Amino acid sequence: MLILLQLVWLGWLLAFPVALDSDDALNFAHGVTRFSVLEFSPHFPGYPAFIWLARLINLAVDDPARAVQWASLLGTALLAPLAAWLAVRLWQRSSLLAPVWLLVLALPLTPTLALSGLSDGPALAAWLGALLALQHRKIALAGLMLGFMLALRPSYFVLALLPLWLGIGQKGTRVRFVLPIALVGLISLLFVWQADGWAYFSEGRRFTDGHFTLWGNTAAAHGDRLLSWARTFNDQLTPLWPLAVGALLMLPLWQRSKDHNTAFSPLWSLYWLALLLWTLFGQNPDNPRHLAPVTLLGIVLLAGWLPRRGEWVIAMAGLLLLAATFTLPRPPAMVLAARLAEKTCPALVTQWGVRLLRETTALPVTDGWYKGDANLALAQGACRLSRRSMSATKMPAPVKQHWFAPRFRAEPGLWLAIPDPSRQQNW
Repeated sequence: MLILLQLVWLGWLLAFPVALDSDDALNFAHGVTRFSVLEFSPHFPGYPAFIWLARLINLAVDDPARAVQWASLLGTALLAPLAAWLAVRLWQRSSLLAPVWLLVLALPLTPTLALSGLSDGPALAAWLGALLALQHRKIALAGLMLGFMLALRPSYFVLALLPLWLGIGQKGTRVRFVLPIALVGLISLLFVWQADGWAYFSEGRRFTDGHFTLWGNTAAAHGDRLLSWARTFNDQLTPLWPLAVGALLMLPLWQRSKDHNTAFSPLWSLYWLALLLWTLFGQNPDNPRHLAPVTLLGIVLLAGWLPRRGEWVIAMAGLLLLAATFTLPRPPAMVLAARLAEKTCPALVTQWGVRLLRETTALPVTDGWYKGDANLALAQGACRLSRRSMSATKMPAPVKQHWFAPRFRAEPGLWLAIPDPSRQQNW
């Protein structure tokens, strides 16, 4: 039944129209036809294994946009079964399979990752696969999965901490664990080197500095972003998320008091805390998909708290939540907003999807990051596309604001502010 439900879920997402809705997804699509980090196809660090996967799919579909979206979808489709099997293995309880599987499918993050055209889903699948292989003592397979995770999404290096610790700690098998990681890493390095040479490393330093100081919107550079994370947690995990965090931190004490005979160790809770801190201080709270690692691992670890008689109650709750997630297939908010803007706007000012809009619409698009250019364009009648409603004091003339709802709660909605000529005489 779970496999059948998984196939129905996959078919439902395949029914959504292929549409890129971010600059990052567009960069990946460019990377399918021509790989160059210096040309932002894709941006640093290049994500070589994701490009390989998308190019393999592109051989069959001959459409870079479809290739990157299907690569995300196929990788994300593995998250629920892998997380469920990992929970079963960690807690030695086969009855956890259904509740964890259904809860992961029911997360708004899961379909968002599947349709994003980004590398998060496949990289998370490789990460869970590495952890699961380690639990089954498949050391060489674990090393291969970990190598692919880092090649799919090198920024997930923090996720590699516990698998590396567990794998290197296996006496007599360290070479079998490290060798696949080194091999995948060497192939990845040669792949990016043949495209950009030494300039790849210069671009990496520039990109990393910019992420943590200028445009990355991280709490490491802007302390107030921690409040934004609180709002993101509330929106995605309900206001009860502090209870889950407290339970995860108390998990080692609870397990010791219960004297559970599992493969679980306190390192897992410490590992989850490290992922949480990395997310809070090194990622952008405007993108809920960055919550995926801590959310998936949190579900796996909290599954052990379920009383044995309550597992099917949680499974039914997950099934109901999954039903509530279903929506009719439609394009993302970015595509719908761009369609209306092309019909009603002489020009557009935005900070979201600037390159995407410039390449997919005929409108002059001004990057809202440059305040002077943005104010000049707005004064000349341009529309404003934003993730937040624009107050009247920030616009040079009266506007009508149109809201484009997201397909899932983990996707951003968009506001399009269009100048209103009928009200300008009274302004």
